[in-house]
Amino acid sequence: MRKEIRSSVHHIVPRSRLWSNNEENLIELRETKHRALHSLFENKLIAEQLITTLDLSEQAMRPEVRERLIETLTQHEADDLDFWYKPNTHF
Repeated sequence: MRKEIRSSVHHIVPRSRLWSNNEENLIELRETKHRALHSLFENKLIAEQLITTLDLSEQAMRPEVRERLIETLTQHEADDLDFWYKPNTHF
């Protein structure tokens, strides 16, 4: 018997940050992946997610590489949706 693969709808830009159910802001994900994203990143924006990932990798990453990545990621505000997200995901 085949196991049923469940899916759910995920907001690309978190609804709690944007309040948009715009079709371009929605993506269908496997339910397990969707839960994992929210467990790991809560409702963070993309820049915040990347910084969280760097924080989780801190012990394995060379300090100068981490500093450079943080510097690059913080050149733009995390809530600058026009910079971080594809067009039409956040109106």
